[in-house]
Amino acid sequence: MTDLSDELAAKRAAIRKARNSTKPAVPAEQVLAILKADLVRVQAAIDALPHEERRAG
Repeated sequence: MTDLSDELAAKRAAIRKARNSTKPAVPAEQVLAILKADLVRVQAAIDALPHEERRAG
């Protein structure tokens, strides 16, 4: 779980830095690709849960 926490913290820091910058360091297309990849990973994790656990959330 630490790896995921570290990765999330790094992404948040990058987002904060980008918000404070007048010139984005990462193109919007790349940001969208990263977000889509994260969404796919989250959906795969949800799909891997037993049916009962998915309904509890």
